[in-house]
Amino acid sequence: MKIRKALGTSAALMAVLLAAAPTASAGGNWDYGTSRLKLSNGYLWTTIAADWDYPTEQPDGGVYWKMDEWYEKNDGGTITAQFGFSYHGYSYNKGWFTQNVNTTSHEFFNGLGFNDCANVVGWLAVQGQGTFYNAPVTAC
Repeated sequence: MKIRKALGTSAALMAVLLAAAPTASAGGNWDYGTSRLKLSNGYLWTTIAADWDYPTEQPDGGVYWKMDEWYEKNDGGTITAQFGFSYHGYSYNKGWFTQNVNTTSHEFFNGLGFNDCANVVGWLAVQGQGTFYNAPVTAC
């Protein structure tokens, strides 16, 4: 009798947790605010978080945001690539870099004035191969 009650309670708790999961996973496919894309030669990561190092608040009282994108390259030849992201149909990027196998390249975007919960899509453009888009993350 006690075992059945414990199993019923555990099942009810699991149902509540699973019901809440889709909301949290909408902010990223790896963890809330973090997405990961498996590519043939490595992994592309995109994270977003509040930028508490930014000295001021936005005029509307909101906080600024920061993004970190990185590519863990573990196979293939040398590439020339560029990190960027899309927000409300606009793209923002940083300069081109060269990356060799068994290295990780990072790029930071700080002080971003996102003022809504729209999706942010990180991407990696690789010369001669195209652009690879990560799953959306959100600042909310």
